[in-house]
Amino acid sequence: MENKYKIFVRRVSSKGQDLAMQESADAPYRQQYLPKEIMIIDENDVSANKLKISERPEMMKVICMILNNQVDTIYAFDRSRLFRDFYEANYFVSICRRKNVRIFFTSTGNGHLQATDNLLVEGVLNIVGDFEGKNIARRTEEARRRYPAQKLGYIKEINTKQYIKNPNNATLLKQYFTEIAEVSDFIEIERLLKKYKKDLNTTTDTLLRIIGDPFYSGYDLFTGKNKLHHVDPYISLTQFNKLKSGNSCITKYIETRSILKENNIYKPICGICQKPMNYRFKTASETSFYTCSRKHIKIEVTTDDLSSIIDQSLNNIIDNFDFNQLVKDSKQYFKKFKRLLEDDLKIHKKNKNNILEEIIIHNDNLQNWREHPRYQELANIESKVENSLAEIRSTEKLLIDNENIVKLIKDYLINSKVSNAYFLFSMLIEQIYVYQNEVNLVINKFDYISKIQEQYIFEKGES
Repeated sequence: MENKYKIFVRRVSSKGQDLAMQESADAPYRQQYLPKEIMIIDENDVSANKLKISERPEMMKVICMILNNQVDTIYAFDRSRLFRDFYEANYFVSICRRKNVRIFFTSTGNGHLQATDNLLVEGVLNIVGDFEGKNIARRTEEARRRYPAQKLGYIKEINTKQYIKNPNNATLLKQYFTEIAEVSDFIEIERLLKKYKKDLNTTTDTLLRIIGDPFYSGYDLFTGKNKLHHVDPYISLTQFNKLKSGNSCITKYIETRSILKENNIYKPICGICQKPMNYRFKTASETSFYTCSRKHIKIEVTTDDLSSIIDQSLNNIIDNFDFNQLVKDSKQYFKKFKRLLEDDLKIHKKNKNNILEEIIIHNDNLQNWREHPRYQELANIESKVENSLAEIRSTEKLLIDNENIVKLIKDYLINSKVSNAYFLFSMLIEQIYVYQNEVNLVINKFDYISKIQEQYIFEKGES
């Protein structure tokens, strides 16, 4: 694919950090390229320790581009800017190697090792990064649990490090804890969340998070029952335990919301304005959808509809994969290879006869003929002949087994659709365009796929 990008990846873990140092480090490399050759990926307030790949949309975008052969080189300050998790880092390195994408670190002058082609070395360095990241995260998390910088409903006294209730919202927060403990359905939960989100001037995520935060009961329960004497609690430990695990409705609501948030795995484009669509979800109805209404009629598709269309498309691709043509091309290749080896074999035999004639005609003493240098050359040629014969036999066996190989490929595609549908989708489907009641897919074309349906009509939740 032409016009492969040089991608510059930068990341900071918190709002208090900035990207200036990383920008400065990659500036000399950016100057080597035209602006159209470069893509900048900035991740602000994104922790590689806390977030999985699927929770980092910018990194997911990079991975999709790599799989679609749109990337030439990845530039990053160091390994930790890309990933902290060992398995995620190894996966990233493996797909970069498979797609011939170079990785270059711009901070090597500060003691960081440059990227290598040695998987063992990279694996060890990724283990070190994983271990270092987890140590940092563990120490930081403990301090954050016991002495957070700020907490809804509290004022932190700098001198004494005591956390006292904020008089401006303490009453409201107490009411929230009392009322949320009595809910019995999703609609009631959403009513309370909407009310207190406005009254407390906070977010839905914060209101749900404090339900499971023992800090509000004056305890740290991460490694046992540790009383936080510097905290003035809003609820008792008994009330906290009942709230967290005693109300199954709240637990299910939080789980459902989490699942819906993770459903945002596609990046559909609005067919009208050609811009990325916005992802939305409704926990009460357990539905999620993509929508766009930028100065035009509202375009919307549910994730269920979109998933159904993509699943149907993947089935269509697999069903239309021309395995017979693949077998035919493979056999043609092996036949050509066999002919080359047979020609090579004829040359070896001719050389063998020439050397034998030379030894017999030009040498009176044939007692030590085996030590004759020309005979040694003959032995080497005979060895080459045997190797050629072995390669021919191996090639013939591959011809026989080729149909089994094709079956394995087909089975792999089918199994991948079930076990790893997202990455199969990212390799086979280049883009998704959504119109009113219509979805158009741009399929990655290659030799053995043809006659693929690219337009799908959906209406009232059906595709």
